[in-house]
Amino acid sequence: MDDLPLILAAPLMAAMIWTDLRHMRIPNTLVAAVALLGLGCALAGLMPDLAPRLIAGGAVFLAGLALFAMGVMGGGDVKMLAVLVPLVPPAALPGFAMLLSVTMLAGALLLMGVRRVAGGPDSHWESLRARGRYPLGLSIAAAAMILPLGI
Repeated sequence: MDDLPLILAAPLMAAMIWTDLRHMRIPNTLVAAVALLGLGCALAGLMPDLAPRLIAGGAVFLAGLALFAMGVMGGGDVKMLAVLVPLVPPAALPGFAMLLSVTMLAGALLLMGVRRVAGGPDSHWESLRARGRYPLGLSIAAAAMILPLGI
């Protein structure tokens, strides 16, 4: 089962949604947990095509670094994508990229609506106070959790 690493990562993805919506941060401990999960999956033989997966993760990291330098992405988003992408089967990378795009659009629209209803300076949720910023962890996690469903 090629998607097992992503399925095992689902609880960590749920935690990422919570922390990114609540605090607009992806903790390094969460990034490390996903990296350790990937290492464990590799050692258990769940990722026999490890080289292309690591190359994809490295490419995502380099692209993310450029986007971070331009102020487009946060550092936690870059790190999480870099450690998450190796959990995605190489053949499913285009689907993951498409899901990420769709969940970014859907998440941005949803967040705009929620900000109008419950956002503002008094909100306890950073993502509802942060105008002009988007908690990308929401989309990263949603794409990672939807991909194994084959939708």
